[in-house]
Amino acid sequence: MTIAINGIGLATAQGNATELPWTASKWNISRVCFPAAGIDSSLTGVARWQALAQKALAEVDGSAKTPLLVASCNGSADERWEDAFDTRALLSGTPWANDDLPVFSSSCASGIHALYAARALLTSGAVNEVLVLAADILARSNHENFESLRVLAEQPAAPWQSTSTGFILGEAAVVLRLARTGDTVLQGPELASDLIEHDGLSAVIEALSPVNPSMILGQGTGPYAADAAELATFAAFVDKHVPIATPLTNFGHTLGASSLLSIALAATQPSLPNTTETTTDGRPICRGGPPWPPVRGTVLATCRALTGACAATVMGKSSLAKTQRRKGSWQKSVTPGPLMNHTLKRLAEEAEPHKPPEPPDVLLLRLETPLAPPPHAIIGGRLLPSAVLELTPGFASQLIARCWGYTGPALCLVGNVDLDPYGLTNTLRESGTNVFQVNLRGTGDNRAIEWNV
Repeated sequence: MTIAINGIGLATAQGNATELPWTASKWNISRVCFPAAGIDSSLTGVARWQALAQKALAEVDGSAKTPLLVASCNGSADERWEDAFDTRALLSGTPWANDDLPVFSSSCASGIHALYAARALLTSGAVNEVLVLAADILARSNHENFESLRVLAEQPAAPWQSTSTGFILGEAAVVLRLARTGDTVLQGPELASDLIEHDGLSAVIEALSPVNPSMILGQGTGPYAADAAELATFAAFVDKHVPIATPLTNFGHTLGASSLLSIALAATQPSLPNTTETTTDGRPICRGGPPWPPVRGTVLATCRALTGACAATVMGKSSLAKTQRRKGSWQKSVTPGPLMNHTLKRLAEEAEPHKPPEPPDVLLLRLETPLAPPPHAIIGGRLLPSAVLELTPGFASQLIARCWGYTGPALCLVGNVDLDPYGLTNTLRESGTNVFQVNLRGTGDNRAIEWNV
């Protein structure tokens, strides 16, 4: 069944890089950011998330009767993570203000994970149209956590160059209206998980082959080692003459909204200025305006999150090749390193005994409330790098994937584990999809783990 984009709403930086809206810590490297245009600089936390979401939602038609899937890497997290994913507060002022909706959260793959669910709802016939909203804000906590990981750059850098040390943080809200018919057709998204001996990005691109795209929208986040690995994957599947671009040079890294932003940009075909002509392996970089794909061309958009979640989708103005779906198989499992969060330790310990005989089609983790770092993970007011990754909700689902040697889609939903407003799990199962669901109930260290719900 054809799935298409019928509307797009954006709240983005539009290329405007400025100083941080707060006083940077003395150990900060990056002191610039890409704030969304038209958003009051004094707004923080929930109020800022609301402003971005409302601005993007206002650009597409929608009512409370239109299903809305929400995605965010960090939600409204500023100082308090506990309330960062409360959609009743986040969606205040919208038709969904009274809805208690779960949030897809898988690092920078969050938006495309929600898109995966939206596609399942549409192809099943459960809904006629659906809105997907992905939003992440500029916040001191987000910025300092990335500083702990040492992946931020001092100034905006040219992508896919040996001099790239990291990215500049941005923010965005992106809304896609999806239906069964429309001008911009979607193929995918395909989702996978990285393992030591399994490249998830290669797997999702291969599943979409033969794509023969007119252009690639990659990430190019840096540091260069990450960029080089990304380029090597593209070289294995896409002709070297196909140009590449990234939203980072104009919008910064918009975290959970970044994958949807790439898809929205592929559909609208804007100008993405860039001063560098080629990547280090010789692939041409789009430098604004042409060469954008021809009307009947296709664009490949990809994402690889720090947690290991990988995704890819193809957009075009014409019918696309069918996805090559393959039955998954177990790969070599990964023994997790030292874990600071008590719940994650338990999750890793219990994973192997609950490993199913055959890999499921989808691993779905339902997380009632976000995880919090233990006191010993904070030194001098800063989180240790390993604790930063553990704090990301999608880390938990990827942890199970690693313990199992699972390479398929590993989704994480934050919110009421008993609430499934659009019947996603049942819809997937009724379509023949084997869903292995894990529920993490409660707060703090006293959480109940329910396997294969």
